[in-house]
Amino acid sequence: MRQPQRQHPVFAIPDFRNLGVMLRIMLSLNLLLLCSAVFQPDGDTLTLRILSRASWVEPSLLLSLGLLALLSPWLARQQRGSWLVVALCMFCVLVQDRLLNPLELPRLDRPLLAALLALLLLHYFSLRQRALSPALGEARLAALQARIRPHFLFNSLNAAIALIRSRPEKAEMVLENLADLFRAQMADPGHTSSLEREIELARMYLAIESERLGQRLNVVWDIQAALDASLPPLLLQPLVENAVHHGVERCGAGGEIRIRAQLKSGQLLLSVSNPLAAEPAEPHRGNRIALDNLRERLELFYDAEASLQVAAADGQYHTLIRLPYRPLSPQQQSALLH
Repeated sequence: MRQPQRQHPVFAIPDFRNLGVMLRIMLSLNLLLLCSAVFQPDGDTLTLRILSRASWVEPSLLLSLGLLALLSPWLARQQRGSWLVVALCMFCVLVQDRLLNPLELPRLDRPLLAALLALLLLHYFSLRQRALSPALGEARLAALQARIRPHFLFNSLNAAIALIRSRPEKAEMVLENLADLFRAQMADPGHTSSLEREIELARMYLAIESERLGQRLNVVWDIQAALDASLPPLLLQPLVENAVHHGVERCGAGGEIRIRAQLKSGQLLLSVSNPLAAEPAEPHRGNRIALDNLRERLELFYDAEASLQVAAADGQYHTLIRLPYRPLSPQQQSALLH
């Protein structure tokens, strides 16, 4: 039986606490202000026209953004939250108008203009949400997450087969870790993970690879962050896999992988460093795909609040992810346990 298509709201309420949302609102409204000053001359110079319009746009804009950020969680739970956003914007314009012109009659053109702009911005965020909707984003993520490299699967199975007679407990560990990794790969990519779970998956992967690489693979962990930090699923394991496949495995003598997690100024910093091969090689398409996938996921989850940076220096390849620290909610913790 065909499932009914999910209906998208005409006006979606974004997370007004998100830096990217705030920047988009401020840039769009200030661009409209500039266009109004340029294309609607009223006898003054361009500078005076810009200052005149900014004098009533900027205070109400900042007041609206502050209240929207404060009330964002509550607004998102309301059935008619979009209309409350519009009403709040009109209210802020009226408040500013009363403060600046207490003796004049209230003007309705400015609150109505604020309502129109609020509706247009809400519609823009609705369209953007559709473009980055979980249906599209999760489809891309699921396709990429499910693609464990065949050589890793074959090497893991061969390692388990070789251990069955000599060290059956090790063979069992390899197969259990492999099963857990596959289970994590096939899980719903829209669910939230935690730093503790991401470290656990990375350790499972490294335990499998250590059976194949032996003493060539050395790992140093430096975890100085809260383990309850919420993360997109499978954020750390692909970085570790790249460090093994494109770093340690290509070095004849092996090498050391350093994995660090720390909190700094309300941000969670995740970094992975691995040695560069002595022989320069062409950039690997698989590495680029993995990093592009991670960037897309960070944008999907955090917009402009997260970033991924890579650099090669002193014979090391460094990958750094910055994202806001947000502890798991009780509902997310319960979902992880199940």
